[in-house]
Amino acid sequence: MKLKKIITTSFMATALTATAAVNKTDFLQNKQIVQNTNVTGDMYSAQNAFAAVYEKAKDSIVNIRTKKTIVVETYNPLEAFLFGTSGRRQQRRESGSLGSGFIISSDGYMMTNNHVIDGADEIYVKLSDGHEYLAKLVGTSPEVDIAILKVNTNRTFKPLKFANSDNIKIGHWAIAFGNPLGLNSSMTVGVVGASGRSSLGIEQVENFIQTDASINQGNSGGPLLNINGDVIGVNTAIYSPNGGSVGLSFAIPSNLAENVRDSIIKNGRYERPYVGISVLDLSPELKKARKISYSTGILVQQVYPNSPAAKYGLKVNDLILEINGKPIISAGAFIGELAAKKIGETVNLKVYSNGAEKNISMKLESFSYQQQTRQQRR
Repeated sequence: MKLKKIITTSFMATALTATAAVNKTDFLQNKQIVQNTNVTGDMYSAQNAFAAVYEKAKDSIVNIRTKKTIVVETYNPLEAFLFGTSGRRQQRRESGSLGSGFIISSDGYMMTNNHVIDGADEIYVKLSDGHEYLAKLVGTSPEVDIAILKVNTNRTFKPLKFANSDNIKIGHWAIAFGNPLGLNSSMTVGVVGASGRSSLGIEQVENFIQTDASINQGNSGGPLLNINGDVIGVNTAIYSPNGGSVGLSFAIPSNLAENVRDSIIKNGRYERPYVGISVLDLSPELKKARKISYSTGILVQQVYPNSPAAKYGLKVNDLILEINGKPIISAGAFIGELAAKKIGETVNLKVYSNGAEKNISMKLESFSYQQQTRQQRR
């Protein structure tokens, strides 16, 4: 309430000051001011485009709240002194969280971040018209930070469409939706600042879109849209020294989120594509030591037996330069690119091996925790 009051008061003070200034000028001066206002047709077109995105998306955004019962231990020193007991008791308390999400199918499937609903006993989704539903958790991917929910009702929902996140470019519009600080159906506008961001220590699989669209607490799980109103990412994290937005926000790319969605709805869990290698970034020290002239790429450190990599001829000390024609900028980005592919899909790798470049077409297999465990034991 205090925040809302400050904003309202500031707006009113600005408006009164502007009115007073205009009253001191004559009609001709006012006319000149209007004539000199540099509002072009392009500006109005952009304004109308943003308004159209809001109208298209607003009924597909959901507010998510959770309920969770936690057990806390309390200590009463007076009880311990008077009655000679330990003074310790366990109490059950109800906790919860707030976040955002969006509708991905007309029959009630919805997407959010895993960390929004993690550990929840009950999950509720609230639509823009005020209707609230108890949602079922279909499945999650903690490594990507995606969760899929389902609302069982006869209602027909309005889903958002996924765009191809491989087509985004630096400078493209990025429009964030969600419920920051509990303020429903909020929209902020920025641009794509970078793609393929990794090694941030946020998730196991990182290939983030970076944007300066303002994202705050409560935005997690909401969509990042392009100027057509289609999903290019799922808002998941911000970099901030004080908890507020400073223009460094990160979203899971839509291709990865869509792949996780399809896997969870089909199998109840995310089945991750598997190659069977460990890789290293090309640090300046590594490039100098190995006399590597390439500015991008990753070094194959290990190839696991009977893996797709071994079957298709990848070797230790090979350099992976591209995947499907896209330069590899880091090990994290490579993992993120693979995670966005489907099991059984063929990827084309450009590799530098034994002094020459070559292309390897590799069919991806399913990653299992048994494979992960075997790899970790080696």
